[in-house]
Amino acid sequence: MKSALRFLRGWFYRRYPAASHGWYRKKLAGYERRWGLEDHGFTKEGFIGILQKNILAKVRAGSFYELMAGDGHVGSLGIWLERGGRGWRVEAWEHRTHPLAAFRKNRPRTEIHGSRLTSWSEKERKTDLTGITSRGSRESAVICREIRNGKIRPGFVGIWNPTRRPVWIHRLGRAGYRLEMVYKRMEFYRDQA
Repeated sequence: MKSALRFLRGWFYRRYPAASHGWYRKKLAGYERRWGLEDHGFTKEGFIGILQKNILAKVRAGSFYELMAGDGHVGSLGIWLERGGRGWRVEAWEHRTHPLAAFRKNRPRTEIHGSRLTSWSEKERKTDLTGITSRGSRESAVICREIRNGKIRPGFVGIWNPTRRPVWIHRLGRAGYRLEMVYKRMEFYRDQA
């Protein structure tokens, strides 16, 4: 009975408008409970299973960009996509010296750029971009601008939102993306076009 009540509250929270900071926190709590994420997504393996079933299965495999990739292990979705063997090609960007060195050591076969991706060239736009995650606000703002201007159209976007403010849901919502799930302050949006 208790889990059914939590499920019902989560469903109700997801319908809250993202009108204020407090209401948006409730909305995020609803998305943190979606698809049994609260129970089965406790481990990274459980989370990846839920993500695979509910988001990745609905987009084609292609290029995946990780912006501010860190050391390539902690919080990395790219490492799981590379291991999954479904045809994903991962590229990463990391401008900080120590995380960049750790990334190169941890994932030597992944293409890594030692800079920020805040100015997109035609090369980055022309790839078969299917997914992208960002852990930096500068990079996230540029992703939203590129999508809004019709330069890129990934199937899903993951944006780390440590402040839990409704900035990204508004920007990506206007561009045709819908919030699908939230995991450890990472908001995952899927293209609805």
